[in-house]
Amino acid sequence: MHGVIPDNSEIDFPTLRCVDPFGKTVFNHLQAEVFLSEWERVKDRAKDESQREAWQKVKEMAQTCKSDRDLYLRFVGH
Repeated sequence: MHGVIPDNSEIDFPTLRCVDPFGKTVFNHLQAEVFLSEWERVKDRAKDESQREAWQKVKEMAQTCKSDRDLYLRFVGH
């Protein structure tokens, strides 16, 4: 999702900018609503079909996480 997820300097994305590209980042059901709001705003950053498909899958996982307090959305950096 390189290029789609805002980097740490983009203060207009207080949730997404905290995704660590080199470590693990976890969001819970309480954070999912804000995450989804910011996620919609970065949709246009997905430039090719692969990124658009990945963007959609992350959205679906975040929506599922939002409705279940026992689920977490996890990003693992490289």
